[in-house]
Amino acid sequence: MNVARGITATVLLGALGACAGQPPRDPAPSLQHGPFVSVLRPAGFGHMITRNGAEPIEGITVAIYNPTDPLRYDQGKLAKDVAVRACTERMLRFNPAAVGRYDAPNWIFPGACQTGGSS
Repeated sequence: MNVARGITATVLLGALGACAGQPPRDPAPSLQHGPFVSVLRPAGFGHMITRNGAEPIEGITVAIYNPTDPLRYDQGKLAKDVAVRACTERMLRFNPAAVGRYDAPNWIFPGACQTGGSS
């Protein structure tokens, strides 16, 4: 039993030591925000609304859902507010002009989280 603990401790310390020289990890793929959960997808292409119409954007896609009370089509603004917090908590910037889409029971904002810090 003590040998197993020693091996486990050695492995854990080795793993921690290996992390010391590593660059920062990617943002957490999912986080809880009150009753909502946000899930990041590594890359995404979406659209944003501009004065000239819809234009393409590229960034990290964020999906929002509520595991206990599924989101509805009419809750896009609520989902967008949660998406803003989700990006900000991960040190990303949410593009407020990003167009979301409803894919029941999720609201998805393709390409909406941008690197470069919070807004």
